[in-house]
Amino acid sequence: DQRFCPRIVEGELRYNCVGDALVGIIHKKPAAGGISAVGGTGSFYTYYGPDEVKFKTLSTNFLERDLPKVMPALGLAAEPIPLWWTTDFILASPVGTPSEDEKWIVGEFNCSCVGISKCLAAYCQDATPNACYTDISAEDLVEADRYGSIMGQKALGILSKGFTSSGPVDVSDITCVCAFWPFQ
Repeated sequence: DQRFCPRIVEGELRYNCVGDALVGIIHKKPAAGGISAVGGTGSFYTYYGPDEVKFKTLSTNFLERDLPKVMPALGLAAEPIPLWWTTDFILASPVGTPSEDEKWIVGEFNCSCVGISKCLAAYCQDATPNACYTDISAEDLVEADRYGSIMGQKALGILSKGFTSSGPVDVSDITCVCAFWPFQ
């Protein structure tokens, strides 16, 4: 169980991570009167780079102090950190707390259903049933490609360390992964 964090109305920070690398931060602010910033709820997203000064204390504490403890705390010490995953943080400190003293609570870890937010323009929904890849702006495609490149590097690093799947999917026979490259 998790206690209710009333400052959720100010939004939450989604840390997009590739392995142990923070690749982007999204401030997800609910629509007026709401407490959920899930896509399709009228929420507002503000995108920040991984080195955003505004969140330096949280980023440093999470990446350097807390992250090495996550997999062991889950009973998965022998497993690598997920390749593509997110952490949502909710501010729990009283209003006016200096940023270096703020306390943030993890609202969620997600590694099972993670999208690339910069590709939301290609998300089909009632209002945009024919959305597709070409609806993504050139600027957002560059960012999505950056994420993909980091994922490839991190995946090779995981494989080179000799991790083998202990999960329900046997990946031991994979010899080639072919990717669609849309920029040809």
